[in-house]
Amino acid sequence: MSAPPGELIAARYTHVVSVVVVVIVAIWHLGFDSLILLRGWSRYEPAWAVLAAWLMLCAVQSIGSALLIRSALHGRVAPALTIVALLAGAVAVTTYPKGEAISDISWAANTVGWFGVLLLMQRPIHELVALLGCTVALTVVALGSSGDLDTRVAWSRLITQSYTTAGIQLTFALLARQLHHAAHLTTRAARAQADRLARQTAEETRHIERRRRYRYLRDRIAPLLRDLAEGRAHPGDDAVRRSSAIEAARLRRLFAETEDAAHPLLHELRACADVADRRNVDVTFVCYGELPDVPVAVRRRLTEGPLLALASAEVRARVTVVATTTEVTVSVVADAAAPVALRTSGPSDTSVIFDEKENLLWLESRWRVPRSRSTSVSSTTTPW
Repeated sequence: MSAPPGELIAARYTHVVSVVVVVIVAIWHLGFDSLILLRGWSRYEPAWAVLAAWLMLCAVQSIGSALLIRSALHGRVAPALTIVALLAGAVAVTTYPKGEAISDISWAANTVGWFGVLLLMQRPIHELVALLGCTVALTVVALGSSGDLDTRVAWSRLITQSYTTAGIQLTFALLARQLHHAAHLTTRAARAQADRLARQTAEETRHIERRRRYRYLRDRIAPLLRDLAEGRAHPGDDAVRRSSAIEAARLRRLFAETEDAAHPLLHELRACADVADRRNVDVTFVCYGELPDVPVAVRRRLTEGPLLALASAEVRARVTVVATTTEVTVSVVADAAAPVALRTSGPSDTSVIFDEKENLLWLESRWRVPRSRSTSVSSTTTPW
């Protein structure tokens, strides 16, 4: 199931920020650190240790970047990779010459800080702060072990480096979090606006539907009731009784259109047959196949012919619904007293055959299913 559009927008924001961090760390470690390593190769002691630390950080970078891009940097993986990066940085710091913990060949502490941004960006901020504190502590220990912390110049250089490295990294992480938070706020606002528009559209649709029903009652039901009330139509007249049955079936179908049903077409056909049931007509339903999603307007055209046939039935009627991948057919066989005159339009095709000898009416309505609505057909027969 696809995610809502608002969540997709927030996910895209997060993905873009992740890609930016991955690119920064890749350029920093594979580019900048490599140049520093090559330039000061002869000054590291032992050289193989600094190379091992650099390669270990390359492995952490590859694994962390892949997991971050796939949004799979969860659980204990990120802290574990961070610890490995910190240990690699500590090994690299031990290879610096005495008195050069802050120099043109010192690279490990700054790099480990960027690795922390990569690995801990989506975790609680205090974890990144703790890691940046550890990177600063590595430099402090290296300076202290070489006796370079006894001058104001050394402390000034330490504060300046910490501010320009750990401070920038922490600021970047905070800005990334702020952007992520802004994306979620935008998502909520967009979702709220979409909900308001959906409610407004639903209200307008209900209003239009109420007006349609009112026009139907005014144009079809009201004249018949007025004629009955004023004596121009007699309830005992067969034509009046048939007209009343037809309008009653249409009214029941109108109400059934708004009811929640698994198969709306069958539900509306059953509503049309309720009037015949009240006249003690034996109505049988049979459905073959799996019904597709039939629009309301098409259902009205499909049920109009069967509705007239059921209203004209005297003793028995049989309704058959056949659904295939390309067509939906509704047919009715009823012992109607006279043929039913139909006027059809649109994609629904209705044919009528009346057998005067047997006094049987056969009526069939067809609708060709568009390709986008086609569904598989069941091989079982479902009586209803």
